[in-house]
Amino acid sequence: MKPDFLHLLEQNDLMRGLSDDQIRQVADLLCPESFPAGEAIIRQDDTPDRVYLLAEGRVQVRRALAASEENTLAELGPGSFFGEMAVFTGAAKHTASVVALTPVSALSITEKDFSKLIHDFPETTRNILSNIILQLQGLNDKWLGTLRVEKQVLEWKVRERTQELEKMNQRVRRELVLAQNIQRNLLPEKRKSYPGVSIATDYVPCDELGGDITGVFQVDESRLAVYGGDVCGHGIYAAMVMSYVKKLIETSVKRILLNRQYIVKPPGAVLTSINQSFIMEISQGDPEIYLTLFLGVLDIRRLTFDYSSAGIHVPPIILSGGIAAELFEQSDFPIGHVASHEYATFHRTFAPGDVFVFVSDGVIEAQRGHATFGMQRLRTDIERAHKDTGSVDVDSVVSSVRAFLGGEPPQDDMCVLTIAFDPAFEPTR
Repeated sequence: MKPDFLHLLEQNDLMRGLSDDQIRQVADLLCPESFPAGEAIIRQDDTPDRVYLLAEGRVQVRRALAASEENTLAELGPGSFFGEMAVFTGAAKHTASVVALTPVSALSITEKDFSKLIHDFPETTRNILSNIILQLQGLNDKWLGTLRVEKQVLEWKVRERTQELEKMNQRVRRELVLAQNIQRNLLPEKRKSYPGVSIATDYVPCDELGGDITGVFQVDESRLAVYGGDVCGHGIYAAMVMSYVKKLIETSVKRILLNRQYIVKPPGAVLTSINQSFIMEISQGDPEIYLTLFLGVLDIRRLTFDYSSAGIHVPPIILSGGIAAELFEQSDFPIGHVASHEYATFHRTFAPGDVFVFVSDGVIEAQRGHATFGMQRLRTDIERAHKDTGSVDVDSVVSSVRAFLGGEPPQDDMCVLTIAFDPAFEPTR
């Protein structure tokens, strides 16, 4: 144990929620290092092998976008982590360099130990993403301010600045491509099967980064968590909030061992917890920053489904007996709108042969001229696909939207998730 590190760790946001014993375990993994001013602690394109906690001094985060250009992204002081994003996302290379502005004292942890820390202490996942998003929010404000000034200058000197504007656009496009790659790496597997249950997902991006999320993951041997939603807005900030929410969902649906049986938290309780975390760590009371979210827990043996909804205005569609209908008529408040709000949990039982379909609002709001795809068209197309082929799949839903758009690109990201129950399956009741 290294007691000199404890004071620094106890005050660090990454350790928020950990016990004293857990913090001491983290301290045992840290190694002190020193760097002179001007030295590159992390080099862009190097393989990630360590994560650093800045103890003393200041560093600068820089990204080279061309052979002769290097942009400053941020300046960090004591208490800041760097290098964690590449390890956290499993990137093959660092996307930026970190250079010491002054003599630096830092505490480092190996990539292997950092990955184990994230796995063993899920609270750190939430804290890492929260810090990243807050930094991006500040960086976005800085970029917006810079762009406003540049716009005024360009109005005065259009000819002289045309070349500079083109270079700026190229840099933005490169950054968007990088962010899109990170976002797509967070998407679920396209197809997955369990006894009596087939799951399929698809993600159709528009030109911008989006905040749509959807997915299914296994909670225990008989239960699956199903979720979908949308972060307000577009761009890098919305995409990073989406990744934060995805991790928060997966770490919030916890299993509790009680009388030798695993008890899963009700979806309503999970949304209540996520709402509080979102308000405290992301929106901070800003009503324009919010999230719509649906969460359900499916028992694949009994075909029972507990679910809760926060602000979802495109409810899931249930196809039963050849008839498509919405799972519910009205959703609860969006995540981030009402502090201390408690979300209710509802219950439904599926039958063999039923199909569950969740789509993001990009499907319903797809437009061709003045016409909108809409919920009625979705229900009709689902019923027609089932009647013609005996099944409903993400491919049939996406094909319907593409046919409606007539070759035009989607105006918003489109996420589709289907869960089909085998007609021959005999559930345990």
